[in-house]
Amino acid sequence: MEAFYFGPSESYLLGVFHPRKSTSRNEAVVLCNPFGQEYLRAHKSMRRLAINLSSLGYSVLRFDYRGTGDSAGDLTGVTADHWVEDIEHAIQEAIDMAAVPKVALIGLRLGALVAAKAAKNNEQVSRLIMWDPIADGSSYLHDIRSTVLEAQNQGSRSRILEMDGTIHFNGFSMPLPFQETLSNLRLDDLATAVSAPIAQIVSHETEAFTNLSQQLSERSDFYYELAPAPHDWNYVDHVGGILWPKPVIDAIEAYFDQRAF
Repeated sequence: MEAFYFGPSESYLLGVFHPRKSTSRNEAVVLCNPFGQEYLRAHKSMRRLAINLSSLGYSVLRFDYRGTGDSAGDLTGVTADHWVEDIEHAIQEAIDMAAVPKVALIGLRLGALVAAKAAKNNEQVSRLIMWDPIADGSSYLHDIRSTVLEAQNQGSRSRILEMDGTIHFNGFSMPLPFQETLSNLRLDDLATAVSAPIAQIVSHETEAFTNLSQQLSERSDFYYELAPAPHDWNYVDHVGGILWPKPVIDAIEAYFDQRAF
């Protein structure tokens, strides 16, 4: 495992590279994080997924988007399109470090939505794996705002909606420019423009997941799997089940093991 910085000097990104440990695959993997508190709680799962995939022969790159984690700056002035650019930088970095022609993208929650845009018409992407994807940026923001306003009405200071439109949710800020660009992203539009194979692996059933899978089921290169597991990344129960949703991790690993390029 190697930690390093990459990307443009004005918006450098922290990357963690897991080199392949067994038979070389002709493909690397880039992991695309969710937003905010969900990223923190998914960290163990993403790290373990990277380690396990490297044991299957895949070089894996984990990274922090600009304005998050140990990458440059904060989210002031950052848009969802900037995160798409960050994924594109990560794709090229993984290709260079692993010496492979293409990269698979695995996106969790919001990471799946921005990864889908990065994969759109991108010949360097070998496949897109969506884990419990956010299907509609506008609906996602509506749900967050509703939670914020409800908490404010109850007198809570842990979630705040500022006058300039910035949302503070579970300790993380999402400025208005990011919200505005995110609201334009819809998986049903993006996924149809992705030429690479697509997999949708979900921990639970929702109407949005069902609608998306029905739309994509017309594709011969679409794979769907339900792997029941904890899924509320903004809540930790007394046993911490969300910190290690093993059925989903196992399903993703099996997908890569059985469907190697």
